[in-house]
Amino acid sequence: MTAVLVTGAAGKVAGMLRPGLTGLDVRAVDTREVIGWDDADTGTGDLADPGFTAAAVDGMDAVVHLAANPSPGASWSQFRRPNVDAVVTLLDAAWAAGVAKVVLASSVHAMGGYIADGLPAGTLVDPAWPVRPCCTYGASKVFAEAYARTVADGGGPAMMCLRLGGVVPRPTDTGTLLGWLSPSDLRLLVRAALVADVRYGCYFGVSANARGVFDFTNATDELGYRPESDSEAYAAEVTPRDGGLCRWRTERTAAL
Repeated sequence: MTAVLVTGAAGKVAGMLRPGLTGLDVRAVDTREVIGWDDADTGTGDLADPGFTAAAVDGMDAVVHLAANPSPGASWSQFRRPNVDAVVTLLDAAWAAGVAKVVLASSVHAMGGYIADGLPAGTLVDPAWPVRPCCTYGASKVFAEAYARTVADGGGPAMMCLRLGGVVPRPTDTGTLLGWLSPSDLRLLVRAALVADVRYGCYFGVSANARGVFDFTNATDELGYRPESDSEAYAAEVTPRDGGLCRWRTERTAAL
């Protein structure tokens, strides 16, 4: 049985992922009390604390790192500890502990600048393009991907960087249709990443959305990820609000 550490376990995304971790020996940690993970070893602490993090990764085969400040409108100072310092501490600790693989939750915001500035009709954002964050949050995820690359290249754990879209039970408005990731597809993607024989890679974590703008072909080819959901099933029901991928970027640009 594979032992997996899940960080950010008290968050909404982790809660949606949890049913997909059946059969694994799970340890779940967060800065808040972890509730509802009755079959897991739970813990509370700050991943930027080397002592707490070393204990959290001890004996683990893999890590699914979901912990972060996810607010696109936050300042860099608000991102620094949870999105930068904690990533460095966690990846270094995983390396030292002999963890084999880290599945790192990045974000489509790492490439959101392409959407904000407009794409030619029919063009999908290629995960191999140069990173182009749309906001400070996206920039923090770009750092995480880059540090993950140095760890993987240096002989540390294999690193799967999943650029997750909007993980919600169903799309909420027309803007969400572009980068929706259904909870069921989230589970498929993470399980695929946990078993893939890849040293390092960046993959868009989105469902098979008819209006999608992110190319997940490499996730299919390299991880075996085959999403089953399509946001178009909800298109007639959502609120006609086009905030784009990053509402912070859209609203800030409109105010200039």
